[in-house]
Amino acid sequence: AAHFRRLMWDGSLDRLEVQARSAMQAPVEGNGKAGIVEMRLRLVPEYVDRFHDVFGTEWPRMEDAWLAIAAFERTIVSDPARVPFDRFLAGDARALPEAAKRGYALFNGKARCIVCHGGPLASDEQYHALGVPRQLLFDSSPLVQVAVRWQNAQREAPRVLYRGGGDEDLGRWYRTRDPADIGKFRTPSLRELRYTGPYMHNGVFATLHEVVEFFDRGGGDAPNKSPLLKPLGLDAGEKADLVAFLESLSMDTPLIVETPELPPMRPLVETVAAQCSRDEQ
Repeated sequence: AAHFRRLMWDGSLDRLEVQARSAMQAPVEGNGKAGIVEMRLRLVPEYVDRFHDVFGTEWPRMEDAWLAIAAFERTIVSDPARVPFDRFLAGDARALPEAAKRGYALFNGKARCIVCHGGPLASDEQYHALGVPRQLLFDSSPLVQVAVRWQNAQREAPRVLYRGGGDEDLGRWYRTRDPADIGKFRTPSLRELRYTGPYMHNGVFATLHEVVEFFDRGGGDAPNKSPLLKPLGLDAGEKADLVAFLESLSMDTPLIVETPELPPMRPLVETVAAQCSRDEQ
């Protein structure tokens, strides 16, 4: 996320600072109120001291909280010394097993993955309609149905889409309002995908083998389907080799951020007294 020009599946956001604010305030996600969250930060003495040291403010401010969150998120990146494919590119011929090397050749050739998944991020950062299958949770989970319909209503999608039983994510259309962009989603990075299932914008595939099978068929059906998708004709061995290469784009062990021990809050009355004391000074 630190290196993408635009964020989210529909490319609606351009900075991690904006994404942090959006996630906190979005009704389906954080459902937070900035004033309340800012006051809660002021109830944590350690945060008060840290914000003062970093930003020079007497009290934590939400705009600075977005900066802090984004700064942390930009540290969560792959270590190339721990990524087999990066070690291979750096000259270690033994970093990739033979299956992954064959998969690399398929990636750049017969499987056509490189058409959309090139560059350091393994993404063209463009938007494509693939005809991804419907997520069955849309049919079995009332909570998912409510959430997706609320999203469409909130984003002013045509009423028929969320009143007539349509529970689909409209993708890039939310950003452009161009009918030709309905069902288009940003090409995801292939970095660390070994640890980031389920896959596709709606999580419909549980494994990379399912993803490869989908693309081998030439994708699914969609009104705006990308002309780049074509049946590939891969055999079982080639599919396994391709998966082996895709897994080599992730670190040897997952990048796990340990849950921090949060600093304690103090009673509101003490915080108010401290603020009054500062105001008097």
